[in-house]
Amino acid sequence: MILKIILLGAVIYFLYKAFGGEFKLPQKKVDKEDGDTLVECSKCGVFITKKEAIFKAGKYYCDECA
Repeated sequence: MILKIILLGAVIYFLYKAFGGEFKLPQKKVDKEDGDTLVECSKCGVFITKKEAIFKAGKYYCDECA
């Protein structure tokens, strides 16, 4: 009886893998674009945090250059 259960489990596993199945655990998404990311001012080249930067026309600027 136990042998039948083990064989059934093995068959189900191999069929699942044969059709492209993967065992993936849900993962927590990590937001890498936080405010502490450093960006370079497009005009003077100073590095500032994204919180402090001013975004104009697709580029980042510091307070002085904006």
